Order: sequence, then C-alpha cells, then structure tokens
Amino acid sequence: MKHLIRSVKYFIYIAIIFCILVAIIYYLSDHSNTNSPLDLFKEGSWWKMLLFFVAFSAVYPLVGYQKKELYHNGNLKDYRQQILELFENARYQLVDEGNDYFKFRLKNRVTAVLTKMSEDEITIDFSENPAIISGLRKDALRFARGIDYILSVEKEQ
Repeated sequence: MKHLIRSVKYFIYIAIIFCILVAIIYYLSDHSNTNSPLDLFKEGSWWKMLLFFVAFSAVYPLVGYQKKELYHNGNLKDYRQQILELFENARYQLVDEGNDYFKFRLKNRVTAVLTKMSEDEITIDFSENPAIISGLRKDALRFARGIDYILSVEKEQ
C-alpha cells in the first residue's frame, strides 16, 4: 500500500512540474502560430509522455527507498545522545521512540513537503542485530554512515 501511495505522489509531483515547465516554455517563447501550450507537442505524443510518467512513478519508489542494515555490538539505545545529535545536525527531530526503535522527521514541514513529498521519515529499528535503517535511500545511507562512525569512534576509545 505504501508503494502505491508513493507512486501516486510521484505521478502528481511529476505532472505538476511538467505543466509548470511547459507553461514557462510556452509563455517565454514566440507562440504566435500556436493557440495553446498543447500545440507545442506532436499529435499523439501525450499518451507516450503519460505512459513514461506512470512507469517512472511506479519504478522510482522501488529504487528511491531502502532498508539499510547496520551491524553493531550492544544496544544502539546506549548511543542515543550521539544519534540524536547526528540527526539534529541534519535538521531532523525525534518524533517517536520505543524500546527498540527511533523515528525521525525533518523539522521544517514545508521543506519536507516541497522536496520530499512528506516521505522524510527515517526509522531505526534496533530490535535485532543488524539494526535496520529505513527511509529515502540517500538519507538512509547518510545516517547509516554517521551511526557507523559514532560506533567506530566509541570502539576506539
């Protein structure tokens, strides 16, 4: 279900950006021989573009979201303060915490909606070893490296 919701969000997001770009191109160019922005495209090309948007919207959530494994010794709850600092430096805030998980979201909701379509949640599930960090691929990998660094610094001391 989550994949379907993400796909619909991406389709709407892509369609809005596409319409804005077409309007900008239409109104900034010489359009004396065209009546509408639709005249910028060849006959029948709308179906091809729609098919491309649907395909991209269906595939991107599969590629753009990830669950990253993070091997650790002990309990990540012991490193709670360092992990909170890592996320606060990235402008994330702790929104939910349990005995074996943390959930973080961006502090600025406007940024979360405009840049990540409210799909900004990062979940760290440390109920087992390895811990699982899930969220947007870029963010999950970034925070996994950050937590791995925290754990390696602690080992050295």
